[in-house]
Amino acid sequence: MKKIELLIGDYEYSKIQEIFEKEQDFKPIGETDNVIIKALSAIISPNNLIEEDVDTYSTVIKKVTEPEIKG
Repeated sequence: MKKIELLIGDYEYSKIQEIFEKEQDFKPIGETDNVIIKALSAIISPNNLIEEDVDTYSTVIKKVTEPEIKG
């Protein structure tokens, strides 16, 4: 089993909610459909919502050290 933390935009979140509201009788055709439906429903599950609004305006600066060229 894997635990995944996912940051998703408000627009995408609401669109996934709309899919499930309009398609209450979502029936998977195959195993792959079943996996997709489970993943999408987990994304909008209130049990998995950690924060309503997340500050995404952060800056990460990473210094890259170039290797020495010997030769």
